[in-house]
Amino acid sequence: MNEVTPQKLSSLDRFDRALVSGKKWLYVLFAAAFLLKLLYVIQSTGSLHITVPIMDSKYYDKEAQEIVRGNFLRREAFFMGPLYPYVLSLIYAIFGRDFLIVRLIQIACGALVAVLTYLLGKEVFRPAAAFAGVVLLVLYGAMTFHEAEMLMMWLGTLINISALLVLHRMGGKTGYRKYAIAGVLVGLSALARANVLLFLPVVIVWTLFVSKEEKRVKKALVVVAAALVAIAPATLHNYVASRDFVPITSNGGVNFYIGNGEEATGIFYPAKDITFETESSSRSYVERLFGRDMKPSEISAYWFKRSFDFIKQHPMREIELLLRKTAIFFNGYEVPQIESWDIVRSKYSTLRLLFVNFWTILSLGLFGMIFAIRAWRRYFLLYGFVFSYALSVILFFVTGRYRIQIAPVMCLFAGYALVTVFPRLLRRLRPGLGAVALFVLILTITRPGLFALPEKDLQWREHIHEARRLGEVGRQSEAIEEINKAIAIHPEVAESYLQRAEIYKESRDYFKAIEDYSRALKIAPDMSGARYDFAQTLRRVKMYGPAIEEYQEAIELEPVKTEAYNNLGITYTEMGDLDKAIIYFRKVIELDETYIKAYNNLGVALAQKGEFEQAMNVLREATRVAPQYPLSYKNLAMVYVQMKKPREAYDNLSRYHDLEPRDEAALETLAKLRIAIAADSTRQ
Repeated sequence: MNEVTPQKLSSLDRFDRALVSGKKWLYVLFAAAFLLKLLYVIQSTGSLHITVPIMDSKYYDKEAQEIVRGNFLRREAFFMGPLYPYVLSLIYAIFGRDFLIVRLIQIACGALVAVLTYLLGKEVFRPAAAFAGVVLLVLYGAMTFHEAEMLMMWLGTLINISALLVLHRMGGKTGYRKYAIAGVLVGLSALARANVLLFLPVVIVWTLFVSKEEKRVKKALVVVAAALVAIAPATLHNYVASRDFVPITSNGGVNFYIGNGEEATGIFYPAKDITFETESSSRSYVERLFGRDMKPSEISAYWFKRSFDFIKQHPMREIELLLRKTAIFFNGYEVPQIESWDIVRSKYSTLRLLFVNFWTILSLGLFGMIFAIRAWRRYFLLYGFVFSYALSVILFFVTGRYRIQIAPVMCLFAGYALVTVFPRLLRRLRPGLGAVALFVLILTITRPGLFALPEKDLQWREHIHEARRLGEVGRQSEAIEEINKAIAIHPEVAESYLQRAEIYKESRDYFKAIEDYSRALKIAPDMSGARYDFAQTLRRVKMYGPAIEEYQEAIELEPVKTEAYNNLGITYTEMGDLDKAIIYFRKVIELDETYIKAYNNLGVALAQKGEFEQAMNVLREATRVAPQYPLSYKNLAMVYVQMKKPREAYDNLSRYHDLEPRDEAALETLAKLRIAIAADSTRQ
């Protein structure tokens, strides 16, 4: 074939040649992407949503701090993806807990994603199409926003695009090493978000049936084995921590329930049975239902079973829900979970400069995918990644930040549409009109307005989150102002009043908290947790009668609410009715044999009644149930003191002091007990 002369080259051909002529474009691309992201980081530095992590960000931050302190193994199986907190802990260990450093590293990785996306696009499409796609990616504001958050989206995106690039550079006689690298990358990505494992079957099918490799079966096995090796440390950790087989995380069941349970809408909502701010794993709730300790896999299995039982009873509703979630996933709206992209964008001018939105990327990307289908073998992995990842999200629930990981690939298909498809259609008028109609249809069915939440709901959510952050840093008066704004928007929503009650309670303004609990429970009277919190507040101001009524209401709504029984017992103890207190403490132990506080409360109550032998037996059992719980030994020592057994009292108080060495009062008591023991020995 004769070489095409430069004079015959089109402008796109010349641009392609310029792009591949050297590496300078890569450096320019990285620098441009990083600088645009840096503008946002600088503008948002010091903002509360950065400096005061809440919910998922708070979880990752706390986990990283624990790891830095030397607690490399967690107390139980991982609930959320473990990779990000360990990466975060490494940054903390080197630079300290500096959120600015964390964000700079993350946006640098985001700029690297842009470079890797271009390199991938250059392998699959023409360089000009790859470049156009990456320009869209760099100008996609939500991408920069999520990369600068204390969340793991950037990490999964980086690993996924790296895996796709490695896979697309294989061909013919590729060695096993590259397949092992690809498998490890898929496994590492799963350690960030386990749902990406659905891409592994796509890689296997591609290896066995689409690629032109030799020894396909062996290479497919290498990919699987390498992915399992990458995941193995998490599986081993989970077994050591919980004596339970949890391959990666234990949050699958509760997340599936949120997306498919009785109240599911397709997006995240806080299930009424779980307080996500304090216990997202739902451990206490499920253990109360079963009356025993539950392994993480058992808790997850409970939520899966509850979901599937509901699905069996309402199959048509589940089909409708799956279709709705599919439509939400392939829609231009950025579904909020913690932060609302629409609200954040309105606050920062730097984000408004990044004017490309997901609707643009999605519409152009889907259009490009339709026209690329004739060469499906060439684009198989890209199609496979998009649709396997989409399925992995749709099976649970959809949020904008979960979906962000397909953005690089969708941008490449969008670049293909802009550079290849549209110019080709413009040269052919009649087919082009049909394609234009198709593109208009795509724009119509993916327009954000179809699933956009009402503006006032977004504003309400923003005020609630801002109040939580202000409360975290002790700025209660400002937090109250934010809650008041939320109440002005939705005075009919109970959560607004509950949030304000919590802030009042933290400020020790208990009577105002009581007023807000009352307002919330008039709106939503069947909230067991709210009634329990209300009772706790009433007890603090010694309003024992109303407190008892609220504890009993909480128990009626949730008969296995052990903490309500325990605090009922404490209430009766404070009222001087030890007989009733003992009944409730025994009820707690009947419901949960590991509830150590109930043993101590029961032992103290029995001792106050003068039933020292029974108190001693209960507290001995407490030390057996929880050998590392210090208060049991202290209470047992005090019982022995009352029984005039100084040696036994000394032994138990010594054990208490070993566990609580900072208690100086215990040292003084130990000294007195030594004198008593000596005197006792002299008398003998």
